[in-house]
Amino acid sequence: MDVRFPYRLPRLPRLPLCRHPGLTSLLVLEVAVGFLLLYFAWQAQVNWRRALAAPSGIDETALLVVPPMGRAGDVIDVPALTRTLRALPGVQAVVASNQVPYARTSWNSAVGDRPPVGRDRIASVYMGGADLMAALGLRVAEGRGLLATEDEVMDPDVRHDTILPAVITRALAEDLYPGQSALGQPVKGLPRPVQVVGVVERMPLPLGSRGHASPGAAIFLPLRPGDASWAHLLIRAAPGQRDAVARRIHALLATRFPERPVAMPQRVDAMRLDTLHAERRWRWTTLACAAGWWLLTLLSLGVAGQLWVQQSALRISLHRAVGATARQIRLAVRWEHLLITLAGIGLGAIAARALFPRLPAPWTLEPASPLWLAGAALVIVAVAQLAATWPARRAADVAPERVTRKPWVRL
Repeated sequence: MDVRFPYRLPRLPRLPLCRHPGLTSLLVLEVAVGFLLLYFAWQAQVNWRRALAAPSGIDETALLVVPPMGRAGDVIDVPALTRTLRALPGVQAVVASNQVPYARTSWNSAVGDRPPVGRDRIASVYMGGADLMAALGLRVAEGRGLLATEDEVMDPDVRHDTILPAVITRALAEDLYPGQSALGQPVKGLPRPVQVVGVVERMPLPLGSRGHASPGAAIFLPLRPGDASWAHLLIRAAPGQRDAVARRIHALLATRFPERPVAMPQRVDAMRLDTLHAERRWRWTTLACAAGWWLLTLLSLGVAGQLWVQQSALRISLHRAVGATARQIRLAVRWEHLLITLAGIGLGAIAARALFPRLPAPWTLEPASPLWLAGAALVIVAVAQLAATWPARRAADVAPERVTRKPWVRL
C-alpha cells in the first residue's frame, strides 16, 4: 500500500547569508553571554526567594518594635510601662530589650578563650530578661530557658560576681565547644562569669551586628533595662490585630510622653527585608543586566540580518526568479537566525556547567532544572525570531526581476 504524506513541506532555498565568520562568531558569543545572564538572573531569584522563606527561629508575623524614645526627661520605669502596654486590647506580650532582631543598633561582645581576630568569636548580646525569648517565640532545643527569678536590672555601677545563666545559639555553641555539648560550660570574655543553661537553634541578629558578630552567634542574658527611654520595646500582638495594636501603642506613648519623639511601631517582618538588601540588590542587578544585554542582542541580530540581506540581494532575487516563494525566503532567513541562536545556547550551557560551579559566590550557579533550561531556550529562540522579523520581510520584498537587469544574467 502506497502511503504518502498529504502535505508537502516548503523546501528552503540555500541562502548563504552568514558570509562573515567573525560577525557570526560574535553573535553566537553574544547569545551565549545572554544565556549566562539569564542563568544568573534565575539564580538570584532563587536565592531571594530562599532568603525570604528561610526559617529565622522567631515568629515575625505578630511582632512590633518601638525604637528608643530618647532621654528627654525623667527615667521611664520599665515594669510600669510594660504593664500599661499589656493592658491594651490585642497585646499579648511586651518586653523592653537592649536590642531587637533586624534593628540597626546592636550590642556585641568578644567571647571565648582566644582574642578575636576580625569577626572571630564575636557574639550579639540580647538583654531583655526571661520574657524576651517567649515574646520572640523562641524554642529551646537543649537545656532550659531563662527564669523570671534570675532577672536582674542592668546597672553598670554595681559589680556582681555571681554566675549568670545564659542561652546561646547553636552556631555559637558549635564554635565555642565543637563536638561536645555546651550545657554547663562557661562563656568567657564577658564582664561577668556566664554559664550556658540552654541552646536555641537560631536567632536573627540585628542589622548593626553584620560585619561585627560571627554569623548566627547570639547570647541571651537574664538582664533587663532599668530605663525604657533607651530600650527597644518588643510587642507581640494577637493574630490579625497587629496594625490596630500599632496604632493604639503609638497613640498611648505619644500622649504619655509628649516631650519625646515617639515613632510608629515597626513590623519585624518588614525590618527583615532591610537585612536582605544584598540579595535584593544582586537580584535587580542581574535582571537589569540580562534585560539590557538582550536588548543589545536583539538590535545586533536585527542589524546583522539586515546587512546580510542587503549584501545577498542579488542571490535572493535569483532564487525568486527561478521559483522561490516569498515564504521560503522568509523561512530561510529565520533558519539562519535559529542556527546562530542554537549555537549560542549550546555554548552558554557548556560554559555554565563547566565554568561557573568553580567560581566563588555570588558567581556560583546551581544546576538548573530541565524545565527551566527548556523555558530559557524557548525564550531565547523567540527573541532571536523576533529580531529576524524585519530582515526576513526585507528579504521577501526583493523583486525577482532585480537580477534580470544585470547584463551578465541570461535566463
